[in-house]
Amino acid sequence: MGKPKHARALEHHEAQAILSNVRVSPRKLNLVAAMIRNMPAQRAIATLTFSKRRIAHQVRKTLESAIANAENNHQLDVDKLVVARAEVGRAVVMRRFHARGRGRSARIEKWFSHMKIVVAERDDAEAESLVTRAEPLVTRAEPPPPALTPPPAALAPPPVDHAETDTMLSVPETEATEAEAAEQAMSADAVAADTESAEHAAAPDGSDDHATTDAALSVPQTEGTEAEAAQQSMSDEAARKSDEGAA
Repeated sequence: MGKPKHARALEHHEAQAILSNVRVSPRKLNLVAAMIRNMPAQRAIATLTFSKRRIAHQVRKTLESAIANAENNHQLDVDKLVVARAEVGRAVVMRRFHARGRGRSARIEKWFSHMKIVVAERDDAEAESLVTRAEPLVTRAEPPPPALTPPPAALAPPPVDHAETDTMLSVPETEATEAEAAEQAMSADAVAADTESAEHAAAPDGSDDHATTDAALSVPQTEGTEAEAAQQSMSDEAARKSDEGAA
């Protein structure tokens, strides 16, 4: 008596293919699997064909195997197949060692992974929706820039008050006062200079004010009195000596 037949784990419209013990880490393999999830089968094959990742070639072969299983074993329509699931798992990890400095050693881990791809047959409307959702992953089309519209009148900037601006940019009051005082002093000096030059021009030649000059150069009153007293005493003494000589 043979073993009982296992119930099929997948739905009647699904097929799968398994990739075991592939020499790549699960993190790197999952990046490739994320590229083809929920994508039509033919477009997923084109995406993996032009991918620059090393493991993309083996993933494409696994996807082609799943499509062949769906067509040959379950009589599904190839044109309606969609990548329903792309599951990645961890396999064995080989540990090796290599020499380091000062007699030490370091561990090297070589990761292996498993992958299962499940394709499902979808109707035209559902497949079209999946194509629309998968479009940004392939083309990365940017949205068009928003149209430039003029701002409404309510958002227009307020008018600029030039009077306040001129007041803010004017010279402070203290500086203006100092400038006016300096200008007034300069004008007074200029008027005095003009008056003096006019007086010299009005006076005739050779008619200098000698009285003023003599008064300015005269000896002070105290010094003149002492000189006169000394001269008087000298004259009195000379007269006395002459009288004595005559006697």
